Amino acid sequence: MRSLLLMAVMLMVLLSPVWGDPEQEQTLDPMFAHGSCYLGSEPNFSDLVPDADPETSFDIGHLIFAYATPYLEEGDRTPVSLDSVVPVAKVMKLVAPDKALKALVNQQLSTNHDFDFEQTELVSIEQIGYRWQVVWSIHPSLGGFTGVPSRYRALVSDRGKVIPPDLYLYDAYNLDRQESLCSNLKLTVKPKTQEVKLTQQQIEKQGRTTFQKFLSQMKVAPGKKPLRFEFMDCRSIALPMSVGADGALQTLKVWGVNFKRVGAPDEEQKDELFTVWLSEYGTVSDLKLFSRGW
Repeated sequence: MRSLLLMAVMLMVLLSPVWGDPEQEQTLDPMFAHGSCYLGSEPNFSDLVPDADPETSFDIGHLIFAYATPYLEEGDRTPVSLDSVVPVAKVMKLVAPDKALKALVNQQLSTNHDFDFEQTELVSIEQIGYRWQVVWSIHPSLGGFTGVPSRYRALVSDRGKVIPPDLYLYDAYNLDRQESLCSNLKLTVKPKTQEVKLTQQQIEKQGRTTFQKFLSQMKVAPGKKPLRFEFMDCRSIALPMSVGADGALQTLKVWGVNFKRVGAPDEEQKDELFTVWLSEYGTVSDLKLFSRGW
């Protein structure tokens, strides 16, 4: 009897999914199911991060990878000559997609994806010197198509230093054909030493208070009613960010305070959520109303 029970447990372990492993195919979180934008859409990541270099920055799902417009800062080292630029073979090793990046992309796109090398380019920038740009196209592992084509771009300096992008987590909610609500949280911010992590109750209160204040300050056009949203829930999600020395994924915990629009009885009701993102320390995402100029 004990042998049969042990065999049953072993079979359950072998046949069950690997819970908690973001590298495995998973159901798309409702907070990521709507509201993504892309270059060419309105709004797009250039509207959410105006300082991002449009030539090198990009977005995948609800994440914006924002590279700053290159310029020479005081104290920067003198650019090296062409024959001293770090070789491409070393560059490829420096920026090869690791399992944390793959897990982060899979989390955003809900299915396993492969990084297919597309091109390497050595770019000469006036006064900055040379920079390597390495681009991968991202495709579903099992084939097919998942919407807007995704690409990942890595940058490396002439001396072999990886240039990390600023990372943002955003949401966009279309109110109508002309206006959208946007929520955008910068993730690559080091917490101050005196900051403490907030409880779920504190996060919820912070998110609800900030969003209600934002709505109350919005101007209401003649003939329109004030926007109304009802609170739905407050949940956390872990974003894979890096790989530790032991090979384990290191994650960043963020909170989503979710709202659903309340419309008039004769209006079509949408199930789409609008998410106000918060860090563990209570930093609230930037909230904006984006209006199309047509």
